[in-house]
Amino acid sequence: MRRFAWAAYGMYALSGTTAVILGAIMPEFLRYYHTSYAVGGRVVFTQAIGFLIGVPLVYHAMTRYHLRHILSAAALCVSLAQVALFLLPPMALVYLLVIFNGIGASALETVVATVVLELLVEQRAIYMSRLEVSFGLGALLLPACASALIALGHWRFSFLLISGLSLALALFWQAIEVPKDPVVASHHRDADMTPPPVFPGRLAKIAMLAIFLFMTFIYVGLEGSVNSFMPAIFATGLHTANDVAVLSSSVFWIAMVLGRLAIGWAARHLRYDQYLWISVSLALLVLLAFTAVRHQGAGFALIFGLGLAMAAIYSVLMVYANHTFPGMTRTITSLVTALAGAGGAVFPAFIGYAMDHLAIHGVLWCLAGLAACLWLGLLAIRLGFRCLHAKMPSELEPQAPF
Repeated sequence: MRRFAWAAYGMYALSGTTAVILGAIMPEFLRYYHTSYAVGGRVVFTQAIGFLIGVPLVYHAMTRYHLRHILSAAALCVSLAQVALFLLPPMALVYLLVIFNGIGASALETVVATVVLELLVEQRAIYMSRLEVSFGLGALLLPACASALIALGHWRFSFLLISGLSLALALFWQAIEVPKDPVVASHHRDADMTPPPVFPGRLAKIAMLAIFLFMTFIYVGLEGSVNSFMPAIFATGLHTANDVAVLSSSVFWIAMVLGRLAIGWAARHLRYDQYLWISVSLALLVLLAFTAVRHQGAGFALIFGLGLAMAAIYSVLMVYANHTFPGMTRTITSLVTALAGAGGAVFPAFIGYAMDHLAIHGVLWCLAGLAACLWLGLLAIRLGFRCLHAKMPSELEPQAPF
């Protein structure tokens, strides 16, 4: 189990690097291709489309092939795409390559998350937070390395760093055995939750699932937009040098990693809904404060606060959805991952367009608006749970899965 856990952490670290690479080098990338932020947003959108395509492919592959072969193939796909991007091909080929990169990233996230949620039922939030720590470390270290490479004039070597990591993981997974039976936790279990709601009918179940998917769509769109354009926001709006502006991503992910390191404790003391309520509210307040920022020092302080607030929203939201719909782990995990890919596709493209057509503080208001939608989605879930739990159990009969 320990070898599997470390291999899983490595895959999430790889996913973290692929999530932030385009944002970390965006100003240099656009300068090389002599194009606009709108085009940069479309490149991020295209990678997310690849992520979306990968989810149903891997969902069906999991029923036919050994999981370690799927994970090795996913890592190899990422490695080859990154080598090709290092060669700075024509823009038309860039779009194709980021699609393949997105497919590989979605495959590794979907498989690893599914296995963890199926095998570690009593410690779902704890282990998912550890995976998210690994994701954060990858997302933290890559911008720092990219910043150094930009300063040296070799920014495109960032692609080779990711390629080397993914190739090493593709080989490593061939020596890993994936556990088959659920693991019984002897200690450090997640906090006790109220039982899953009993839905009065299929429509109520679909409505509740739709809210969870809506929140996933919004959250990953917000995180993807911050990943992709925060350095550009610092460079354009706060007049920060490019090699310093890219460090905004590092500051964001330092805070994300620190926040995720604390989730092991939080998961043992706070219910999933309580953690989400606190985190989403803080993220909204920080982004509202960001709209008034005029100094880069304050900007770095707020981006650190935003990282702490958003640290484990995605992983806890996924665990909360699986708790709400027991016995449907593969379906729920695949749907959540798919909507994550959709959010990561739509909103960075929108923010890229906004970067070219709005003032920077207008863009920040757009980001604050996404956080407000996330807060409203969480409020809808809370109200829905109250209504369902208010009904007498005798009035309801358990419903079959979708």
